[in-house]
Amino acid sequence: MYGDQTKNLLYIVDNVVIRHNGVIIQCDSAIRKADEGIIEGFGNIYIYQPDTFTLSGGDYMRYDEASKTALVSGKNVILKDQQMTLLTTSLQYNTTSQIGYYTSGADILSEQNTLKSRRGYYNRRGNVFNFKDNVRLNSPDYTMYSDTLDYYAATKTAFFFGPTRIVSAENTIVCNYGWYNTRTEKANFSRSAAIYSDSGYISADSLLYDKKTGLGTGIGNIHLHDSTEHTDVFGQHGLYFQKTKLSVISGRPLAVMASEKDTMFLLADTFYFSNDTLNRVLRAFHGTAIHQREFQGRCDSLVYSFSDSVIHLYKTPILWNGKNQITGDTMRIRIRNNAIQTLKVTGNAFLASEVKPNHYNQIAGQEMINYFDSNRLSSVLVEGNAQSVYYLRNNETDTAEYTGVNKVSCGLMRISFDSSKVKSIRFYTQPEGKIYPVTEFPEAEKHLSGLDWKPDGKPLMETFTDRQKPRQKPAPVPAAVKSVPKTKVKKTSKKKK
Repeated sequence: MYGDQTKNLLYIVDNVVIRHNGVIIQCDSAIRKADEGIIEGFGNIYIYQPDTFTLSGGDYMRYDEASKTALVSGKNVILKDQQMTLLTTSLQYNTTSQIGYYTSGADILSEQNTLKSRRGYYNRRGNVFNFKDNVRLNSPDYTMYSDTLDYYAATKTAFFFGPTRIVSAENTIVCNYGWYNTRTEKANFSRSAAIYSDSGYISADSLLYDKKTGLGTGIGNIHLHDSTEHTDVFGQHGLYFQKTKLSVISGRPLAVMASEKDTMFLLADTFYFSNDTLNRVLRAFHGTAIHQREFQGRCDSLVYSFSDSVIHLYKTPILWNGKNQITGDTMRIRIRNNAIQTLKVTGNAFLASEVKPNHYNQIAGQEMINYFDSNRLSSVLVEGNAQSVYYLRNNETDTAEYTGVNKVSCGLMRISFDSSKVKSIRFYTQPEGKIYPVTEFPEAEKHLSGLDWKPDGKPLMETFTDRQKPRQKPAPVPAAVKSVPKTKVKKTSKKKK
């Protein structure tokens, strides 16, 4: 150790040890500038406070005695305490406030997590981390990319700001704000939040997720998209049960099932969508309505099985196809090639079409199977107490006058249609009937039992567009993001004794 009194400098060499306010500084050599209150250290920098922190691995140090701030730089600068290990090339650290700051990039290791960012600071006393610019958090279960991230060690909660992506084996989450509690494993994602999976995505104003229970909650402008079934469900409130892969959408929900030929719209009070790979099912409960170009319907509840393309309608279902109205206790619609193949009505089956005010062609029976061609009714098979009332014309033009009424009952009946008009009727199993002139048809026999004509009940397209304005779909996540490998940082420390 020697000095230069003219410049008020003190040169210290070989195994330098400096003690200052409880902090110990070690290095190969040092210069103390007394006038400036500055200590510069060179080679194998090691700064520590017993049972508090160690700062090592630097080649150069500048220590301000007044502010008690050390600036350490080098290839492997390491700040370490009981909470974490920070690796960087340049770090400014205040030994009193115990706040560290870096601007040239750093890796932070804590338990099983590794975090990278270009800029950041660490408040050891408050156990608060702040990371900025190109933030990347690697954990065993996911990788997070964000613009800004704050981590509060006391509550084990991370807050992320700006465009954020969280990539895991199961899905990819995108949002612009959110938080995640690593202790409770609960999270909140908001501001254009969306969760992508192989089969589609769900987006909302805010998404909450509890990893331990597997329960997810969506609030505001829910959009559930299933790319496998080309189905979109919209609503204002949603629940997702990860274990059973069940989604519940409520808040004036709307379901849209798109196809090249036609698109089916559904609305109800609540939708239950099961996304099980082997059994995808959409259930609609209470106040259900259906709309396609060729048919519309209403019922209390509905079940759509995607595996066999069958729709079941329950509790006072009613369907309209062209000029025909169909009612019954329950209905089953089979879809093939995105069009109705058959409609089976069980219990109090009834088909009616108005020929003129208060006059109807009617078909009734215990069970009715309606066959369709390009979503238009082509034929009907009626079994069990089959009955019909059919108005006869003198020719098949729309302007032709009705000349008579044919009323028949039998055990089995088959009716063929052409452009929604009756083409032929065949009666089987003890048919009984009579043809009346129109003017002599008894008023009491005009309507078969069960006729409930409701032309005003047909749901209009405006009903569906007013229910929910579909949001613009979130931008797809680039495939390259999902393939980015996780970075492993070796935990090292260098200590000079």
